[in-house]
Amino acid sequence: VIFITGIISLPAGNWSDRWRRVNILSAGAIVWGTAGLFAAASSNFIQLFLTRALLGFGQGTIIPTHGSLLSDYYPVSVRGRALGYHRSANPLGQVIGAVIGGIIVGAVGWRWGFAAAAVPGLLLGIYAWRLREPGRGEADLLAAAKQDPMFASFLNDPPDKLGFFESLGSVWRIRSLRMLIFTNAAFGFSLFGVVFWIPAFFERRYDFSTEEAAGALAILAFAGFVGSWYGGPFADRSLGKGFGYLGKVGAWGAGLLTVTWSLAFVIPSAGICIFLLTAGALLASVGTGGLVSIIAAVAPPRIRAQACAAFGLALAVCGAAAAPLAIGGISEAFQAFADMNDGDSLRWAMLLATSVVMTLGTWFAYEAARTCAADAQKTMGEFLSDFQKRAAAQAAVQSPAAGD
Repeated sequence: VIFITGIISLPAGNWSDRWRRVNILSAGAIVWGTAGLFAAASSNFIQLFLTRALLGFGQGTIIPTHGSLLSDYYPVSVRGRALGYHRSANPLGQVIGAVIGGIIVGAVGWRWGFAAAAVPGLLLGIYAWRLREPGRGEADLLAAAKQDPMFASFLNDPPDKLGFFESLGSVWRIRSLRMLIFTNAAFGFSLFGVVFWIPAFFERRYDFSTEEAAGALAILAFAGFVGSWYGGPFADRSLGKGFGYLGKVGAWGAGLLTVTWSLAFVIPSAGICIFLLTAGALLASVGTGGLVSIIAAVAPPRIRAQACAAFGLALAVCGAAAAPLAIGGISEAFQAFADMNDGDSLRWAMLLATSVVMTLGTWFAYEAARTCAADAQKTMGEFLSDFQKRAAAQAAVQSPAAGD
């Protein structure tokens, strides 16, 4: 499901840059909800597998459409807050979904668990058809349009929409955007890898019960939710110091995560481990909230959905799809060749995933911080230059008509 989600997000990003995003968002949510209902009705493994694949297809439309729409609904002064609140929904959903889903499955069975998750998504997908489709770059130019009606025409979609590969090429050529995609890949590998194996780690290393291990995971997810919730407003308050400052704060957040999580797997104490994991997740979620705002600032509105899709693809493929397999494989190798028990081998595998990969992620975030302010200024300059060209072309067309 995760792999399909990541792969679909790239073409979905291009579709969102070319066509009406609200329709794509709504269709994706309806497909997602319908897949959940089909999963509840599955009678064998093949049917269940196919419904989960369909769910991944619908889920792949989320990152590009949501990121692009929110960036056009909200101006840069409050955009970090909107994106941060949106980002915090994922860890909150993990906690609430695990609790409510467990209750439903325990009471009436797994089929009703799938149905309970699918129905809200299906209903919200239908309701989403009513959302307003904003102009691309609308929030950035809305105030200007009130002063000069000429800007209002610029809020229409550009006639020369970019193709899939041309759009990806434009994303790749923006250095800070490229560095942030690499940063997200490193974050995804460490975060998803660690989160996936946390319950097994505490069970094997510290003899936690299944319920206690799940509680440790819930604490970690809640810390991520709180950090993401406050990271957006923090980014908005810090915006006056510039995008470069937000990038540096993000790099510091990545560095703190690297240090705290590495220590968590070095110090042989369950309590200290949980504390360091929680503190690292909280601080990193607050610190990296501004990185999402930078994505929206350095990506031109006409390819913003594609940029969000590439950003999300790095997280999904390098993180959720690859990291659990890689960490599991490293743990098995330690058991086979270093004669470690399953608890120690998993501890060292998670330590490597955190220390090595997140060190790279911190460096990528620092490199993005060095150029993001200039890239954001260049993007806005090209954005306005494009407006001037279109306005001049429109004036040239209207002048002969006025003369007649």
